[in-house]
Amino acid sequence: MSKKYPMTLEEYEKRVTELFLKLYPKDKQEIGMNRLNALLEKEPTIFEELYADSCFRYDNPQIYSETCKEMFEDYLLESIPVHNLNLMLGGSLD
Repeated sequence: MSKKYPMTLEEYEKRVTELFLKLYPKDKQEIGMNRLNALLEKEPTIFEELYADSCFRYDNPQIYSETCKEMFEDYLLESIPVHNLNLMLGGSLD
């Protein structure tokens, strides 16, 4: 059985979380995870919303061009949902 999108919601959440944590130095990744968990307590549907946005972009090449078919590749995951999470959480700790 094939799926419509390259990732399920669970796969998406896992990969976006991994990419988000890469923004933090190894010794500060726990802080990043704590920030993310605090956001999830306030906004428990944040990953569903980010996933829905990625799926919408993926489905609409007439709006986003053919690059939308790359929506689930690391570059665009880092550029859109990871960047959005980073903005919501006040940036990384460089």
